[in-house]
Formats: sequence, C-alpha cells, structure tokens
Amino acid sequence: QISVDDAHHVITGALADHADKRDSQCLPANLDQASENLKQNEIQLEQVAADTGYSSGAALRYCEEHNIEAYIPNFGLYKPTREGFVYNNAQDQYECTRGNKALLPFRKIVTDKKGYIKKVYRSNNSKCKHCPLRSRCIGKSDFKVLDDSVDKPYYDRMHDRMQSSKARKIRKIRSSTVEPVLGTLINFLNMKRVNTRGIKQANKHVLMAALSYNLKKYLKFISRKTATRSAAHRE
Repeated sequence: QISVDDAHHVITGALADHADKRDSQCLPANLDQASENLKQNEIQLEQVAADTGYSSGAALRYCEEHNIEAYIPNFGLYKPTREGFVYNNAQDQYECTRGNKALLPFRKIVTDKKGYIKKVYRSNNSKCKHCPLRSRCIGKSDFKVLDDSVDKPYYDRMHDRMQSSKARKIRKIRSSTVEPVLGTLINFLNMKRVNTRGIKQANKHVLMAALSYNLKKYLKFISRKTATRSAAHRE
C-alpha cells in the first residue's frame, strides 16, 4: 500500500498488510502514515484520490471524520436509484411510483454472508398482493423487499461528488501519478516479491523500497538545481 504526492510523485506513505485484507481496510492506516509524514514538513493532507478497491463505508467515514476530501468511485453493488421507487429520507422508507403505490418502510438491520451490514425495507402484503405489476416486480412473493448499506449516506455523497468535472480530472491525475510509481517499485526496486517472513519484516521491505525511490528522486532534484546554478554562474 502506497500513497503518492501528485505534484512531484514522492511517496508519502508506504506499508505492507496481510493479503486477506481488502484495500479499503488498509486505507485509514495508509492515510494516517501519510498525514504524519506530511505534518513533519508542515503540509496538511486535504485531498485523496483512490480506485474503487478502496471504497467502503468505513473508509469514506474515516475521510469525512478527518476532513479529507476523497475521490473514490463507489464499488459495483452500490445503486444510486431504484427503478420504480423513490427514497423518502424524512420517513426512512421507499415509495413505489407505479402500480398500487406501496410503501416500503425500514424493517430491520441484517448482516449478509459477506459481512456487509444492511438496512432492510419491506412492503406489507395488502398493497403488493393485488398489484398489476406484481409478476414483473416481485414474482410469486406477496411483498417487495429492498436493502441498502447502513453507510448509504456516505456512498450517496461520494456518488454526487464523482459526477463533477473536478472528479474526472482527478481520476486522470491519480492514474498517471500512482501507476508509474508502482511500476518503478516492482520493476527496479525489488517489489515483485517480498521474500521475508512476518508482517514486520514485510513492512521493512516495503519501507526500504519506498525510501530508495524517494532518495533517487531527491538526488535527481538537487542535481538539477546544482546544474541550474552552475549555468547561471557561468553566464
């Protein structure tokens, strides 16, 4: 896991984590490290861009709680709208816009097989049972069921943000910033395989690769400054 500054492609955070963790679970630790490193140089972490793998309710909540403006596309299961239904935020219920105009109030919170915590909305039997659209909407069931992540408000706000022109620009910047750095680490700084045992040793491997990368960038930077000064002196 690495974070990279988009101005000069400097690695601001680097860490290793267990392979059974999702990227979204690693984001808070990654940003904590990057934020601490930047603070040492009196720089405030204000904005982050990441790919869909970093999308989760916990990750988005972390960013909001730490006043970080995040640009992370929502994962594939997210649905901004439901065909034939509108969400009433004040009543916390879905409302059918066709057929018998059934109401689907909030019923309960459940945890699915993958561990996602969801809010369940369900209509009563009387409205859906005799609806002319029943066969197409609910089949042989007597009621309609919809569910949403308990973190839907965070996903909704992110969805709205990602529709902006600024988000489209940041997406391009992210891919042209992080991918070349990853390529350099993998192909030239021994990150194709981590030949160590244990997470502490793996972290050392990643940190040494990131340190080497940053040192090379720094040496190139000061050599360019020296060359510029020398040219100016000759003139």
